[in-house]
Amino acid sequence: MTDKRETIGEADNDAAGEGLDTEPFADLIGQEFVDFLLEHSPRKVGARIGKALDHFNKALRLRGVDDAMGAIRCIAAEEELVVAVFELLKLNEDDMPEHRDFVKKFKNHYVKLAFYPVLSQFRFVLGDMLKHGVSFNGLENYLRMPIKPVLDQEKLKLSIGKEDGEEVIKINPLDFAVSRDDLDDDAIVEEMLKDFSEEVAKQNGMTVKEFVSARADFRNKLLYATDGGYGEMKDSLEDLIASAFSLAYRDLLWVLVALTGNKPANKDWGLVSQFVGLYRRVLTEAKILSVEAP
Repeated sequence: MTDKRETIGEADNDAAGEGLDTEPFADLIGQEFVDFLLEHSPRKVGARIGKALDHFNKALRLRGVDDAMGAIRCIAAEEELVVAVFELLKLNEDDMPEHRDFVKKFKNHYVKLAFYPVLSQFRFVLGDMLKHGVSFNGLENYLRMPIKPVLDQEKLKLSIGKEDGEEVIKINPLDFAVSRDDLDDDAIVEEMLKDFSEEVAKQNGMTVKEFVSARADFRNKLLYATDGGYGEMKDSLEDLIASAFSLAYRDLLWVLVALTGNKPANKDWGLVSQFVGLYRRVLTEAKILSVEAP
């Protein structure tokens, strides 16, 4: 961890309310990528990122002092990063899949807190590729090409190279799609929803609807009393930050970096389209959206 303290620009300070230490986010994705976001994000997006950072900085100062309020700050930071993604979708609607049905519900905690679990499903699918590199059918045991994120002409690119470090090609991170045998995109989304539902049941003993509700209600239970009393945290804020919130922020920040300046090859194909399809299906399954399509 560096001792260097970076603050966002003056205009963004006004939007976020104060000068901010960017190190907590830099520790998750690297200072150059945080700087890239704060320099190149549209103002509405940058303001959300700044507010998320503000919440996280304040949460860190609450460790061991007021863990419950720190957790509420952490939840708010996650929600701000999700709304930052929504803002990017809105600003680039000509190139992005249809999204108005859920984006217009940006004040709904259930909508915002369902976002990261769906994103984590994609991270699980794609994580092996990013960690171990890519190969080609029939050559898995002989050829593996490492991947690393780089900034190129004010955009995030994935640099694919040889094992000796020589770069072969840079590609748009949105020019990928999850594939399964010969299934089309709709069938792949249904299979991923099935996987998601099974994982939620295995890890939490809940349906998708119960899981989304429980995740959103965690905040309310910390804030408000009910007829049954009030909720208390089972884990320390320190542990929650290490095991949950930091991972969510890292992945959401990478999404923002990938979406800033990039667009998918086709609005109805690729990772963005598949993610929106799965997210919409989860929101429909949770009865947050009444129909599967806008």
